Amino acid sequence: MKADKQQLKDFIKKLSDMNCITPVWEKVLDVLIQLEPDVSFEALAVICIYFSLLDDGNICIPLAAGKLTDKWQKKWEGLLLQEGRLSQKEEDNKYFADLITKGLPQISTEKLPNLISYSDSSKPFIIDSGWLFAAKYYKAKINIERRISLIMPHNTISPLEEEKQNIREYFKNLTGSETQLPMILKDEQINAILRGLDENLIITGGPGTGKTTVVCYLLWELFLTKDIMDYSLFLAAPSGKAADRMKESISETLARLNLNAIPEGPQRTTARTVFEKLNSAQSSTIHRLLSFNPSTNGFRYNAENQFEKKSIFVIDEASMIDITLFSSLLEAIPEGARVFILGDKDQLPSVQAGAVLGELLAKKTSSVAELKQSSRFNDNSDVGRLKNAMQEDSSLDKKLAFLTNWNEWKNSHSFTSIPQGDFPVTTFVPEKSFTVRTKQLEEIITSWSQAFYENLVQQARDASVDFDPSKLDALWQSASKARILCAERRGLQGVETINNQICESIIKKYNLPADDDYFTGQLLMLTKNQAIFCLYNGDSGIVVENNGLKYLMVKKEIKNSSDTAGQQTTNDRSLVQHGIFQKGSYIFYPLHLLPKESIETAYAITIHKSQGSGYKAILVLLPAQIGHPLLNRQIAYTAITRTEGATYIFADYETLEHARQTVIERDTQIHL
Repeated sequence: MKADKQQLKDFIKKLSDMNCITPVWEKVLDVLIQLEPDVSFEALAVICIYFSLLDDGNICIPLAAGKLTDKWQKKWEGLLLQEGRLSQKEEDNKYFADLITKGLPQISTEKLPNLISYSDSSKPFIIDSGWLFAAKYYKAKINIERRISLIMPHNTISPLEEEKQNIREYFKNLTGSETQLPMILKDEQINAILRGLDENLIITGGPGTGKTTVVCYLLWELFLTKDIMDYSLFLAAPSGKAADRMKESISETLARLNLNAIPEGPQRTTARTVFEKLNSAQSSTIHRLLSFNPSTNGFRYNAENQFEKKSIFVIDEASMIDITLFSSLLEAIPEGARVFILGDKDQLPSVQAGAVLGELLAKKTSSVAELKQSSRFNDNSDVGRLKNAMQEDSSLDKKLAFLTNWNEWKNSHSFTSIPQGDFPVTTFVPEKSFTVRTKQLEEIITSWSQAFYENLVQQARDASVDFDPSKLDALWQSASKARILCAERRGLQGVETINNQICESIIKKYNLPADDDYFTGQLLMLTKNQAIFCLYNGDSGIVVENNGLKYLMVKKEIKNSSDTAGQQTTNDRSLVQHGIFQKGSYIFYPLHLLPKESIETAYAITIHKSQGSGYKAILVLLPAQIGHPLLNRQIAYTAITRTEGATYIFADYETLEHARQTVIERDTQIHL
C-alpha cells in the first residue's frame, strides 16, 4: 500500500520534535519515494528509525522485530526522559512496536526491489545475514574486513628476553644525562617496540600509558636497524588538533634523546639522520593525508591510486575515526606498507557512524599490543582505583566514589590547593530538591571560577603590555590548569549554562562592557576548522589585547618551513598578511578574522571535546537523570581520565553506578 503523505509527515514531526532525526533525512526519504513510489508508510517508518539509529553511530539495524524494538525503545525512552515526557512512554512503546512489527516484513528485495538488494551497491540499501545496511556503510564494512586481513596478517612474534633487555638498556643509556633521568621502558612497552619491528600493530592504552612514546622509539629502531631510510613517514589523525598533539608528543620524546651517548663515528651519524627524519616529519589530518578533492567529493589516494609501498603510517586517536573514513584510509594503504594504529579502547567512539577501533581490538587480537600501566596516575591513586572500578562488571564500591558533602567540604578545603602526585577524587553529592541543587551547583561553579578563572583577566592584561615570555608562559599555565567537563550542552549542567554563569560573574566583577563579543582573559575554543590559519576544531586559547586589538593566543608549533632557503611558504605568508604573529611558542590571531560561529567560550567544555586533553584540576558534571543517553561508561571514563591532578565530580552514587552499567554498543557487524 502506497505511503500516506500526511501520516509520514506526522511521523517525521514526532521524531523531529524529540530531536531524534536530522532534517537531511526527510530529503532522503523524498528521493526514496521517487525510486519506489509504492513504498508503504510502515516501511518508511522503519527506514526513518534506521536513519535515527544511524545518527547514533549504528551502521545497520536488525531485521528481527524484537531486537529492533528493544533497541529503539531504549533510545526513545532516553529522549522522553530528557524532555520530561516519560508519562507517554507506554503509549509510545506500543505505537513503535506495532509500526516495527508491520514494517519489517516489507523491508525486502521482493517488496522494495528498487531500494534493496543483497549485493548490488547501486541500490540504496543492502540486506546481509538479517541486517539492513545503507549501501555506503555496507561497502565500508566489507572493505575494512578485506583490507585489514591484507594489511595486518596474523604474525605475532614473542620477543626474546635477551632482546628485551638490550632494548631496555639501549634507551636507558640514550635518554639519560647529567640533567635528566633516563627513560626506563616497561615490559609491555618493550614488547610493543620489538613486535612492531616485524609486524603491523594496533597499539592501545589509556592516558599516560606511553602510546606515542612507544611508536616514536619503534620508528627510531625501524629506521636505525631495518635499512628503510628511503621509506616515507606519514603521521595522521582524524582531527587537526589530534594531529598537532601527536607531532608535539613525538618532538618531546625525541628531545629526551642524548645523541652524544652514542660513540662518535658511523653510528652517531646514522642516529642523527634518523633523528632529523623523525623530527622533520609533519602530521596532518587523515583527510589532508588522502588529499580530499571537494570537486569530486573523493580522495586523490584511493584503491586505484595507493601510496607507495615504501611507506610507514602512524594513525593516532583511532577511536575517533568513523567507518567510512577508516575504509578510505585502508583502501589507500598498499599491502606491504608498515602501519601502526594508536587509540584508547575505552574512550568514546567516533561522532559519526561506526566503532572501528573497538571492533579491531575485539576481533583482531593477534595484532593488538595493549599498554596498561599509566605514568599519568597509577592504579593505587584515587582516580586510578575509580577508573578501574568503573570498568568492572561488578557494582561500584561506595568507598571508591569518594562521596562528600559540599557544605562540609567548602568550610575546610579550597579548589586552589591542587595536590601534586596524589590524584585525589572528591564527589559532591547533589541535594535532592531541584531548587536547592540548582543553588548548590551555582555555588560550586562560582567557587571554581574564583579559584581558576577570574584572575585570568588581570594576568592577561599584564601579559598583553609587552608580551614578556615569562608572563605569557605563566598566563598559559594558568589558562590550561582547570576545566569543567560536561556531558550535556544545554540544561542546568550543560556547557552553555555554565559558561554563561562564569562570563556574567567575571563581567560583573571587572565592570566589563556587556556588549563586547570577547573580553581579555576569556577562554575560547574553536568549534570549526580554520585550516588557512592552522586552527582546528578543538583548539583552545585565551584572549589578550594589544594596541586596541583583541587576539586569541594559542600555543602551537608552526614551523617557518620553506621550499627554498629564505623563502616562506604560501601558508606562512598568509599568516603574516592577516596580521597573525608569533612570540615564542604562542601564535596570536586577531579575533576579527575568526567567524563568531566558529568560536565558543571554554571554561566548561563537553566531555567529547576534552578527549586527548589533560588538566591539573577537573570538575565533572554527569547527567542527573538515570537513563539519560549521555550517562554511560565511556562518558564517565573519558571524563575522569582527563585529570593530571585533582578530580571533582558532581553526582551521587546511583548516577556513577548507572554510568558504570551502561556501555555504548553500536551495531556494525564487522567480522575479522
